[in-house]
Amino acid sequence: MKRIITIFTILIVSLFVFSPVAVFAASDKSCKTIDGAYYGKNGKETDKGTYEKECVPHSCELVADAYFGKDGKEVSQAQFESECEAKVVTSPDTASYIDIIFILIGISIISYSCIKISTVKE
Repeated sequence: MKRIITIFTILIVSLFVFSPVAVFAASDKSCKTIDGAYYGKNGKETDKGTYEKECVPHSCELVADAYFGKDGKEVSQAQFESECEAKVVTSPDTASYIDIIFILIGISIISYSCIKISTVKE
């Protein structure tokens, strides 16, 4: 009888010791990418934008419509602009990346084409 009690005690103790470790190891998916699936801080599957927002450290960045300041914490747009010395443009700035020379060349080509077309004799 003493032997059965000892085996039973060892079995019960091992369940209390090893079960939480196995359960914790199986459910710890927080901030991981497994087989192309993204898991957020809470360990639940999420999209890539939320994963990057929650799990990847950011400094002076705009990620998934969230502004991150110099210290990596999520801040408002105004605080982001003041901390990071950046201006957030909400509407597209048309032709902001085209040099003036390319604009002049385009106007010249269009004007020349219009003159040539209008002077063609039928």
